[in-house]
Parts: sequence; C-alpha cells; structure tokens
Amino acid sequence: MKKIENGIRKIWFNSVRKRFEKEYLEISTLRNSDSLNNFITQKRNNLYIHAFNHCRYYRKVFEQIGLIQKESVDESLIDEIPILTKDIIRKHYQDIISDDYQTRKWFYNSSGGSTGEPIRLVQDDIYSKWGSATNYYYFKNVLGIDEPLEKKVILWGSERDLFKGGMEYKAKIQHWFSNTIFLNSFKMSEQDIERYIRIINSFKPEIIRGYAGSLFELCRYAEQKKIMLYSPRIVVSAAENLTNTMRDVIELNFSTKVYNFYGSREVSNLAGECKNGLLHLFQFWNYVEVLDKDNQPVREGEEGRVVVTNLFNNSMPMIRYEIGDMAILGPKICSCGQILPTLKKVTGRITDHFILENGTIIHGEYFTHLFYLKDWVKAFCVIQEDYSKIGIQIVINSTINRLDQVGIEKKIKLVMGSNCKITWNIVEDIPKTPSGKYLYTKSLIRR
Repeated sequence: MKKIENGIRKIWFNSVRKRFEKEYLEISTLRNSDSLNNFITQKRNNLYIHAFNHCRYYRKVFEQIGLIQKESVDESLIDEIPILTKDIIRKHYQDIISDDYQTRKWFYNSSGGSTGEPIRLVQDDIYSKWGSATNYYYFKNVLGIDEPLEKKVILWGSERDLFKGGMEYKAKIQHWFSNTIFLNSFKMSEQDIERYIRIINSFKPEIIRGYAGSLFELCRYAEQKKIMLYSPRIVVSAAENLTNTMRDVIELNFSTKVYNFYGSREVSNLAGECKNGLLHLFQFWNYVEVLDKDNQPVREGEEGRVVVTNLFNNSMPMIRYEIGDMAILGPKICSCGQILPTLKKVTGRITDHFILENGTIIHGEYFTHLFYLKDWVKAFCVIQEDYSKIGIQIVINSTINRLDQVGIEKKIKLVMGSNCKITWNIVEDIPKTPSGKYLYTKSLIRR
C-alpha cells in the first residue's frame, strides 16, 4: 500500500514540478559568481525597462534620474533609484501597478506581520513559478533534500481553520499528495501541544517546518514535561526571528539541526541557512541590498536596512523596496560551496505572543492577519493589557469599517475568550521600536 501511495505522490510531484521546471533549470545553470551576476544584471535591466514602459510611477522616477535611454539601462545610475516604501506604495498605488497586469494570471497578496503597515500587492503566475523554483532550489541544492517527496510536518498559522472549525477539503487533498501534516500554531493550548507531539512521534517526518516561536513553545513544553520528541532529518524555522535561545531549545529537543529561513509576504523567499550557519541570499530571485542610513551598502559584519528588488513581478514591480527589517551582512563566499552571498543574521523582526490565564499561547501573527487587506487600516498595534483585556491602537485612512470591526472583535474573542474586553483607540501615529520597526503585537503580561 505504501509503495502505491508513494508512486501516486511521485506522479503528482512530477506534474507539479513541470510548472516551475524551466525556472529551476535556469537557476541550476548558475555555476559561479560571474554567471550569477550576469543573470542578475539581465533580469534586473529587463525589469527596469518593463517598469519604465508600463508603470507611470517608475516612468516618472526613471526619467528624473535618466536611467533609461533608448530601451537601455544606464547601470551607473541604479544606485540613484529612490527607495520604495509602504507610504510611497499607498500614495502611488495605481501608478505602480503595471498597465498590462491583466495579461497574466494575477492575484492579490498583502504585506503584514511585524514588518510594516499592511498594503495590498498584485502578484502573478510568473512570480509564483520563480518563487516555487527558489524554494525547491533551497531544499535540493543547499540542504540536499528532495523536499516535495519527503514526509513533512508544518507547524504554521491558519486563522481560517479556527474560524471554520477545520481545514478545507482542497487543502487536505493537497497535503496528502505532498506527504504533509499541517498543525495549526495560531492557538496552542497544552492539549494542542500534547496532540501535536503525538502526531509528530507517530508520523515520523523527515522535515519539520514552522514558526520559530511555535517550534520553541512546543519544544519547551516537551522539555518541561520530559517528553521525547522524534528526531527528523532537519527542522526549518521561518516567519520570525530565531534567537539563540530558541535555536538551542529546538535543537536539543529534536536532536537535529535547525535551519533558519528568511522570507516575507511581499516578496516571498529571501534567504536560507546552510550547514555553516550563514543565510544565503537568493539573489537570482530577490536582489537584496543591505544599506546604511545614507542608502550606502554596508560592509561585511555591519548592520543595515534590507532593501529588495524582486526580479520577476512585472504585474507590480517592487524595485528597491524597504522591507522593514534590519540585517547583518555576511561574506560573499561561504565554504559550503554555494555561489550565493550571505547574511550573518536578520536582527529586526519581532512578533510577540499572547498568553491566556491557563497558559495557552496565542501566536502574535494571528492578530496581524485579522487586519490584512483592510483598506481603511493604515497602521495598528494590538496590545494584550491583561489576560482578558485587549487594546487596539489604530491609524485609519478615513473611517472605521464597522462590519470589519465587528468581525475582528469576534475573531479576537474566539481565541482570547468571550469575556475579553476590547478597546479601540484611534491615533495619529504608532511609534516605532528603536530599530525603526513597527511592533504590531505586544503583550504586557510577558514583559
């Protein structure tokens, strides 16, 4: 029976891989720094020319600095392209979207989490193919694992499953084909954690992937209760800043190495950790710069702002987009053999978790997801003031959408309890952290 199931899954994966096989093969031909740099230059220049011809915002900006001349890019002027911020995207939203985006299979996405005010993004099928190829490249070429065919447990957040009482049928089928068990980490009571541990120990996955905080909470509980955890081949931590304490606890309890993965909703995969502990930047997909306060590149070992140019989203080009994170630049060459340059560490991503009186952990990103794609919301901060008291500081574009407000409150009470008191405070601005980031969830109990 197992052979038949594995055969079905292999047929499924081969059909899926065909969707991004061309992109993956193109990446795989990059054998050295010169071929990588030539690839980046070509794709980046193609993006600039497309943006100049199809986006009113970029046409104006590029004309001001003289970047495009007769369908050619003056590469000496690339560093003069203004940094793209969330405020600029809001102000010039329609002018940043390409006038030919409807010629592709496009869809909406949203920024969010702890890295900035939510903004609506337009992405497309070409963008998705390159993102999938990049993800496959990381597991295959950096970690040496054929990820789609391996048994996986994903400890991730899905507010939809909490609202609907379970996973949609289509998602269940997808997870069966991909040999994946999905465990919802947005709400983890002690009973949930114990059940998740039983599932992991019985399923025996090769890969466990999840939010850094959720993996840490599960391992800390297992350690406190002296419960042995099955040791997978690897653990991949994502979505949050993996601290040294988190890493130590996760590696100790799973008895395997944790690999840190860096990405964002706006531009997907950015970097993945290798066996040497460096984060390799996927420059063939997202061209990343680490800049100081004067927009100059930092040197190795220095901290700076992460600025990203996605090379394949022609529907809504994100050129020199300041993502809201801080990182320490690593060496250009790593002894692991990869040609991709590195980061030593991402230092600026923060998301607090909330805690109930019975000890249940509520993931901080549960609350940030409630504000995604709400056009009337400019910025927000959800504060746990007490076990059953939530304060929401919010900056609005016009007026509060009362229907959205009722829905948000209902979903907060779903995890915090029906007696939870929720107060809204409309403010002019929400102060940033010392590192220059917005803190979107904050628990006063845990501080």
